[in-house]
Amino acid sequence: MVGIVKRFVSPVVRDWRDHGSAYEVARILTAPARRGLIRLDVESPENLPTTGPVIVVANHLSFFDSVLLMFALPRPVSVLGKAEYTDRTVTNWLFCGAGMIAIRRENAGDLARAFAKVSEVLDRGGVVGLFPEGTRSRDGLLHRGHSGAAHLALTTGAPIVPLGIIGTDLILPAGARLVRPFRHATIRLGEPIHAAEAGFANSTNHARREITDCFMSEIRRLCQQDYVDEYAPLGSA
Repeated sequence: MVGIVKRFVSPVVRDWRDHGSAYEVARILTAPARRGLIRLDVESPENLPTTGPVIVVANHLSFFDSVLLMFALPRPVSVLGKAEYTDRTVTNWLFCGAGMIAIRRENAGDLARAFAKVSEVLDRGGVVGLFPEGTRSRDGLLHRGHSGAAHLALTTGAPIVPLGIIGTDLILPAGARLVRPFRHATIRLGEPIHAAEAGFANSTNHARREITDCFMSEIRRLCQQDYVDEYAPLGSA
């Protein structure tokens, strides 16, 4: 009997994790934290295209940023997140099931696997969420962006929507295990950036840097963080 149950459940669990089929369930389960415990404002949601592939790029101050990107926008978002977020059974079941693409940064080979999954989401016409700083900011500054999102935009044709997140560092600070209730967070969406309209057709070093600097400047305007033109230390996350 146990073997029969395992054979029935295993494909369901695999589909849950691989294809985000649990998105609506996870959205309901996280609703108390998103709606009952905090006040959330989403500004200019109409800037997120209603159809087709989209790359959302945002600043990163808290683990709660991933929750907001995945569940608070008008469309489901597959977030590229640190694998350590999903090491626990509950968080693995919840976030991987909702579409999180886990990556272990210390494993160089994992980057190619994760970005292959990101490309699959875009090929299906979905939305992916990336934090171009590469890690949470521990000093409260907005750091120089890595160029992975720009490369994806140039190779897939997907528009980039810059997004500023404000207040999550007070809701769930780095190192905290529980959400601090009755705080205020804001998500601000900027207008889509199209690489082709900016005059770039190929993923060259120059094109990637120009597009990255462009959307980081817009993120800075949206989130109102001070900017420092240096990469955030990955060991600080």
